Amino acid sequence: MTFGQRMVSVFPQWVTPNHLTILRMVLSLVILVLEFKNSSLGIIILLGLIAGFSDLFDGALARARGLVSNLGAFLDPLSDKLLAVILIVIVWRRGLAEPWLLLLILVTEVHTVLIPVLSLLRRRRQGRDIWPPPKVEPNRLGKLKTGWFASALGLSIVGAWLGLDAVIGFAWLNIWVALALGLGGEVVYLRDYARGAYA
Repeated sequence: MTFGQRMVSVFPQWVTPNHLTILRMVLSLVILVLEFKNSSLGIIILLGLIAGFSDLFDGALARARGLVSNLGAFLDPLSDKLLAVILIVIVWRRGLAEPWLLLLILVTEVHTVLIPVLSLLRRRRQGRDIWPPPKVEPNRLGKLKTGWFASALGLSIVGAWLGLDAVIGFAWLNIWVALALGLGGEVVYLRDYARGAYA
């Protein structure tokens, strides 16, 4: 039995990948509420770890049980981005990052709004139906960036909780790597749009 099969065997048959994805979304919102109630970082970190691991498990479960679905393909990246944005809010509120850097992180998500709007305008100019809006599939750099950001932001929060500057420094190194991945992903999205993708 492979490691992935062992991971999947832990979950009862009634648990679907979408259950795990929805759990991640709920935990993300609970984390946000706890942050605004100035709760202990220890609790926030624990819930963040559970939310993060659910991202590993939902994909493995979907592939192992043949439960890949359109709903799951929509919810999974949405829940990833929700968790990442909430981690950004925590990093900002705790004074672990300058606002300009957090804005730069958000720039790496510009394609989620810009590409559909540009595609709809192009369709309208061509006299074509504008509905349904184009689906912007995450590219490899974009997927890497999201996971890298969430991990690095989480690590910076853990470093702050433990008071370990070395951990915070390592986290920031990884945040810059994630930024580079994200900006590279944006270039790929825009290049694909210019070549006629998302028509």
